[in-house]
Amino acid sequence: MNSKRLIVLSLVLFGSLWGLSELGLGEMALSRSIPRAPILTAIGIIFLVLARRLWATPGSSLSLAAIAGAFKFLQHPVWGCKIAAVLMVGAIFDIAFSMYEARQTRRAESVSVGGVLAISAFVTFASFIAFGPFAKYVLLNPYWSIAGKMNDYMFVQGAIATVLAIPAAWAGLTIARKLLLASERWTDARWAVYRVAAVGSGVAGVAAALALRY
Repeated sequence: MNSKRLIVLSLVLFGSLWGLSELGLGEMALSRSIPRAPILTAIGIIFLVLARRLWATPGSSLSLAAIAGAFKFLQHPVWGCKIAAVLMVGAIFDIAFSMYEARQTRRAESVSVGGVLAISAFVTFASFIAFGPFAKYVLLNPYWSIAGKMNDYMFVQGAIATVLAIPAAWAGLTIARKLLLASERWTDARWAVYRVAAVGSGVAGVAAALALRY
């Protein structure tokens, strides 16, 4: 198995799929006035855990979030809050998992399922708690000054997202394990299919972002 090839293609594929979910599901939920943050964050956790099990290196999770958030720059108008939310969960995830992996290395222990699930839940709640004040006081978005909006985001939607993060992290671990096992037996033809899927998802993300300009 060419691990570098798997890592690069997976980052493009998973980052693009995450970005597509942000664009598609995000806009659908917005048009129906459905709180979208918990669902989109849970989807992000799936891809973050999945990619981190393929490439357990500090900075890898933030790189994935950067790919996912990059598609939003193609929309018009460009909403800084939407991009910042994706980058924040990626950054907090990266810091928390880097610390956890370093701790496990010092103890000569492997990363455990329970540890991944617990940290994913913690990261999710932390990202909601951190993003509300950041959007209001740093990005100066007037939306967050509406009475009750910030508290609802942090403590209601944040709590829902934290619960959803646990099965999402489990799904990410399961997919990563199966992908790693399968990739060891892939032929050149299957690698070609994986490459096409990665490139295709990126093209689809760009197309979706441009189609949603308004």
